[in-house]
Amino acid sequence: MSTPISYNLSTEETPIILLHGWGMNRQIWGELYTLLPDEIQQRIRCLDLPGYGDNRVELAEYDLCSLTDWLAAQINEPSVVIGWSLGGLIAQNLAFHYPDKVSKIGLVSTSPRFMQDETWPGIKPDVLTLFLSQLSQDHVKTVERFLAIQAMGSDSARQDITALKNVVLSVLPPEQTALKKGLNILQQVDLREQLKQLACPVFALFGKLDSLVPISVEHEVLMLNPNIQTSRFEKCSHAPFISDKIKFKTWLLDVIAA
Repeated sequence: MSTPISYNLSTEETPIILLHGWGMNRQIWGELYTLLPDEIQQRIRCLDLPGYGDNRVELAEYDLCSLTDWLAAQINEPSVVIGWSLGGLIAQNLAFHYPDKVSKIGLVSTSPRFMQDETWPGIKPDVLTLFLSQLSQDHVKTVERFLAIQAMGSDSARQDITALKNVVLSVLPPEQTALKKGLNILQQVDLREQLKQLACPVFALFGKLDSLVPISVEHEVLMLNPNIQTSRFEKCSHAPFISDKIKFKTWLLDVIAA
């Protein structure tokens, strides 16, 4: 097991908040963190979402609204909020409902709607339904299967899966409530109308090989809000900060400096 990383926050510059995705924890940002300049490291806070890692706070209702309220309570001044996958939904919802907490957001491999339907590209409904049914039987294997899907298509898929599994195993396993309710959020939430109205700068990063957030979502997002600044990593899937750390570092620094 790896030693959990810790982060400092400097109040001299705009804080930077990093949010992980479903099934993971804040350690997912560990290798990226070591690549960043000291000045940026000092401004970063990586948070465990409720039910993950060291965060065992119990929410009255584990839904997007409660997660957003919880996040807002952690932020004391306008911040750069970077959210990966499920974390991106929370970042977007925070920017909409708590605009005073956000200076800009970065949406990494995320979508305002994760489920596929006749009007939107995304995850096939039966995939998440299967994960929900499997959670009650063996939540560890279910998370492992989800990790494998996240890395599909990447040139470094085998290494990516190993890296993701090491992160999961580095701390306490996620609580089953957080896993189940998190999948419910991915199934049910639709923030497309909200995305049209966001006032803060929005930067969205997509992996061309992502099987969870299809690259066609990039076009759909721009149709909803042409002010969003999108980027595409040609050889990455769902975890670009693992598949191509150096390129992701450059993207992140550009977002912070913009």
